[in-house]
Parts: sequence; C-alpha cells; structure tokens
Amino acid sequence: MLPVSVLGEGLDFMLVDSHTHLLRLKVEPEVAVREAAEAGVVAVVNIGTTIEDSHRGAELAAVLPNVYSSAGIHPHEAGTHTAADLEALAELAESPGIVALGEVGLDYYRSEASGEVQRALFEDAISLANDTRLPLIIHSRQAFADTMASLGNARVPVVLHCFEGGEREVREVRERGYYVGLAGNVTYKNTETAKVLRLMDESRLLVETDAPYLSPEPLRGKPNAPKNVVHTARFVAERLGMEDEELALLTARNARNLFGLPLEL
Repeated sequence: MLPVSVLGEGLDFMLVDSHTHLLRLKVEPEVAVREAAEAGVVAVVNIGTTIEDSHRGAELAAVLPNVYSSAGIHPHEAGTHTAADLEALAELAESPGIVALGEVGLDYYRSEASGEVQRALFEDAISLANDTRLPLIIHSRQAFADTMASLGNARVPVVLHCFEGGEREVREVRERGYYVGLAGNVTYKNTETAKVLRLMDESRLLVETDAPYLSPEPLRGKPNAPKNVVHTARFVAERLGMEDEELALLTARNARNLFGLPLEL
C-alpha cells in the first residue's frame, strides 16, 4: 500500500480518488499519483472515455502502484462509435487492472449525438457490464430520468459519478442501492446536492476529483488533481458531522468494496 501522510492536526487520511483522468492532467501521471499519495490518497481510479484512452489507462494500471482503471465510451462519443469499438471494450474488460466499465451514460446538456443514439450505446454498455460482472461508472447530465430507466436493466453495482440532485433523486438512488460519487462541485455555493447529503446512504458514498475538471473550493478555477480530493472529503465530512479521517476511511472502504480493490483498510 502507498504511504499515508499525516495531514493537519495529526489525522491519518486513507482516501481513494474514485474518479480521475490521469491522462488529461498537465503533469505526468506518475507525478500526480505521487503527490496524491503524499496527501493521503492510497488509491486512484483512472477513468476511460474512449477506446484509446481506456487502453492507455489499462497500461497505467499495470505499471503504477495503487492505480486502477476503467474502460468506457463516453456519451460524447456516441455519434462516432462503431461495432468494433464495442468489441474492443469487451476485450479491455478482461485486462488486469480494469475494475469497472465507464464512464458511460447519457448527456443531454452537451453531447452532439441524439438521445436515441446515446441510449443505444448506453444499453450496449450495460449488457456488457452484466456479462463481465464489472461495476458501471455512470455519466448523467440533465438526463436523470432516462438514465434511471436504462439502468433498470443493470445487474451489477452502479456508481453515479459527479452526482447532482436533490431529495427526489437521492431517495431514488438510495432505494436502488447505487453508489454516489461526490466531486468538487458539491463544495460550490448553493449546490442542491450539499443540502441533502444526510439523506444519502453512507455505505454508498464515494469521493472523487474528476481531475482535471471540477476543482473543489478553495481551488475552484484552477486545474484539478487527484490530491485535491482531500478538500471534497473534508467538506462532506463537515456536512455529515464526521471527523475528517472517519469520512476518509468510510469512503475508501466503499471504493474498495465497489471496485474490488486489494486495499487493507
């Protein structure tokens, strides 16, 4: 296991950044992982969004300690993906170090592909996850109802990455037993999600960076990095009335359970 730093007032942190994009950072993945370890991040899950970067992610997982990866086709790619891409995704799912499929899902805010095309790709990914028994990492933006409808066919654990929603969404997610990934945007002023954190199932909470995007306060506006998951974790801990290290250990164990990580926690 990577060494755990002592932060602040002698508190031991054992965090997992459950969703980050190591290949999109301004620094080399090795540097980002080392800096994260120095901040108490004991594992990082790198996320695939195309076949190409999913392959590269699998390679990173093979050579960097406590780095794991997912393989996915982002909904932004739905208009250009091919049957060969789906075959490649199935092959990647068998690679060592690949712990999930994703990110996959629906994006009605930015994707240029139609909802119909996105849903077709999403349903193929869900079927593949059921076949491989890998967890699903979900991207859902302004598409909650359709995302939930498609996920009715999922027979594997599900995490809603970068979760945004209010009481209604939280209650539905909790009823289904899905995991919730909380990124830096939960720390932003007036976010609805921050108001309903106490309604979430603590055994399904994860913290993530989505680096290099969504830097948490007080770093908003700057490029994000895996080490910054400590800020999101501290915010969530405060809102839940937990000690920082308690929340860190809780979410690290949840990530271990979801992805089957070989971590001693």
